[in-house]
Amino acid sequence: MPDTTIQTAPVIVLNPNAAKGRALSQRVTIESFFSKANIPIRMMLTERPTEAVELAYEAVIAGHRTIIAAGGDGTMNEVVDGVIRAIRSLGLDMEDAPKVGLIPIGRGNDFAWFAGIPKDVEEACRLIVSGTFSLIDYGEVFGGRFPEGRCFVNGVGIGFEPMVNFVASDFKKLSGMPSYILGFLKVMLHYPQPMHVKIESEEKSFFCDTQQISLCNGRRMGSTFIMGPYAELDDGLLDVVYANRPIRGREILRYAVRFFSGSQLKTDRFSLFRARKVTITTEEEILSCHADGEEVSRGCSKVSVTLFPAGLKCIRNF
Repeated sequence: MPDTTIQTAPVIVLNPNAAKGRALSQRVTIESFFSKANIPIRMMLTERPTEAVELAYEAVIAGHRTIIAAGGDGTMNEVVDGVIRAIRSLGLDMEDAPKVGLIPIGRGNDFAWFAGIPKDVEEACRLIVSGTFSLIDYGEVFGGRFPEGRCFVNGVGIGFEPMVNFVASDFKKLSGMPSYILGFLKVMLHYPQPMHVKIESEEKSFFCDTQQISLCNGRRMGSTFIMGPYAELDDGLLDVVYANRPIRGREILRYAVRFFSGSQLKTDRFSLFRARKVTITTEEEILSCHADGEEVSRGCSKVSVTLFPAGLKCIRNF
């Protein structure tokens, strides 16, 4: 009989640069846990940006059916993108599709926070061993660096929030919430002007002058900001939360603090609608955009997002 050990072993794609390089220190803890549990694993370390996409894709093509991201939201984003592309390439149905898990050892860990994935490394490994999973939605964003699409699980930000994320990610040593707070303050020094955008979905189309649009599958972005306070991972819809008119520089702090609790929708300055497909366009290449914290563009004129309901097996508590 053929040896199926290789295919049944979970593949763990670890990003040693996650959390400003601190993620690598967790490798021994992860390997020790699975060794003590007498569970063979295949550990892969990334050496360059986007390599996790390739490693996850190749693992699924090779027959592995449990693919784990060890890192932050960006690592999870790459692994999901690789897994989805392999599923499409092989034409797998959901019964045969691989499960995706996460050991959250990154900078923000926003997806893990909402998905019920333990922050403690050994507890996250224990959840993986349990195999507990549910079907969740995932999205795909088109535009900027990814005209042919990039999959995501947590959310897409356009405008002010991705600007903060880009600044925070550029810090060499600072990580987590402090990096986002300092990034926020730096962006405030060059406060962004409103963008005149056209927002289109299946049911509506309208123009808006805005500085922030969040397309949320999960609820939290930037380690601390509740961008989609009512979003769900498995409701088949994106929560589109946006500033419905310009916010002046002197007003921003009053509204920004509301993102810590997700109460921005209790003001008249932010609105919400739900959709499966959303397109945002401008006449100028001014859209800053991220997906799960990963840069999509620092200036493009069109971003389209499509949600795929119940399209991913995710190892999580629920």
